[in-house]
Amino acid sequence: MNNKDRIISSIGFVLTLVLPSCNAGQLNVPAFEHDPNKRIHITAYSGPTRAKLVTPTSPETLTEEHMRKVSEAGFTKILALYEGAGRQVGNDTYEIIENLSQKAQEDALIALDLAEQFGIKYYVRDWSFYGMVKQYADPTYNHPAILTDEQYDKVLKKMFDENNQYIHHPAYAGNFCHDEPFYNELDRIAVQVDLYQKYMAEQNAYGEPIVNLLPMTAGADAFSGHSYYEYVDHYFDLIAPKVGFVSYDFYPFREDKDDGSYLKDLYVPNLNLMATKCKDNNIDLRTFIQAEGDFTGTRSMTGAADFRFQIYTELAFGSKEIIYYEYANAKSQADPEADYALFNTETEEYNWTYDAAKLVNNEIHQIEDAYLQYKWDGVMYKCANELIENIGFSYLKGEKYTFTSHPRVSIENCERDALMGVFKNEANDDAFMLVNYTDPYFKFNNKVTLHFNNAKGLLMYRLGQKMVVDLPSSGNYTFDLYPGEGRFIIPIN
Repeated sequence: MNNKDRIISSIGFVLTLVLPSCNAGQLNVPAFEHDPNKRIHITAYSGPTRAKLVTPTSPETLTEEHMRKVSEAGFTKILALYEGAGRQVGNDTYEIIENLSQKAQEDALIALDLAEQFGIKYYVRDWSFYGMVKQYADPTYNHPAILTDEQYDKVLKKMFDENNQYIHHPAYAGNFCHDEPFYNELDRIAVQVDLYQKYMAEQNAYGEPIVNLLPMTAGADAFSGHSYYEYVDHYFDLIAPKVGFVSYDFYPFREDKDDGSYLKDLYVPNLNLMATKCKDNNIDLRTFIQAEGDFTGTRSMTGAADFRFQIYTELAFGSKEIIYYEYANAKSQADPEADYALFNTETEEYNWTYDAAKLVNNEIHQIEDAYLQYKWDGVMYKCANELIENIGFSYLKGEKYTFTSHPRVSIENCERDALMGVFKNEANDDAFMLVNYTDPYFKFNNKVTLHFNNAKGLLMYRLGQKMVVDLPSSGNYTFDLYPGEGRFIIPIN
């Protein structure tokens, strides 16, 4: 399949989807008003950037043309990776930090002005603020002399004082604080977050300090003798109540020398752990998706279904924000063995994955008005063959919010394994996110039969399209899920 075919095959699905109910006028179909302040945010990690920051020859891509492309592809935020990087110049630690922060501000103001034009929010990366707790380990951008609360306070008071222009910018979303911290770094990050919020409040500004956690698959040395569950608990005790969210990255698709691809077993249990912690603590869940392969053995993308599978699975656990790793890098798509992102910062070319992401992201935005009216309540699943257990699903057994049955719906049959998120709104109405839980690499459809109680019809969102269908008197509904497909389903009367 060539690059164009990968996208066209996905677009073709949309053309035959809208199947209105003959009795739609007799059904109580809910209407969901659009609120521009409530979005399923889709974030581009590593957006267009300044010249010579990715490689010594990379051109200026932080331009109106390239920012428009970010917006057109449905991205609502950018998390900076390269901007703000600069040489250490100064007579002492504090002067070095001040000079680096000035460089970060210069880059940020250019990015923020462009982001504002296209309704995008932008997270600044100041290389002295980012990863500040690692200063004893990596002095490249950070500073071994900054260790105590008093020193942190001195740095942040200056960094976010009245001379900081970007914190008042309409497109400012916050600052990248730390990526994949170890267990023993969370205490210091909590101090950093406290001080950031203190000085932002003093300046009458608002932003989020972005902290992104490790996944379950990280090495044990990251957790200082603690379990992953204790690591997550520590974050929820120290930092989650301050920021109101948890974010972590997990990339599920791996290369397989025999079969070509396989799904990591811990993808679902990691989602379930985070969703459970969020539900119990009234915290928002934010999740990453894999948008490219890399040297660690994650496989390259094969079609739009790869993006669909990850996004719909993560939405099935209540994720409110999807972060692409990554939007841009400098690897060449001319090399068939290379793993490359949506946008090439060296050549300014757009990979076919840009079009795939654009297709999927914009269909996701078509369901957000309905989806965001509901909160995650739990999860159900069914294995196609009861004698062959899905290892990922097996971790859900006995978990707090795993439903073995539900008063409104049951998964009667499925040709492939099926996962279903369970949701409730404030009126205690039900909704469900059903996902074809098979690796899209193998292009398997999944014929599923659901049985509904106390429902005359279904309001469904499929690939961005709204559908209303009648239910027969049996309450059964059978349909095909395409590779990677998720369907948001609301029973109605």
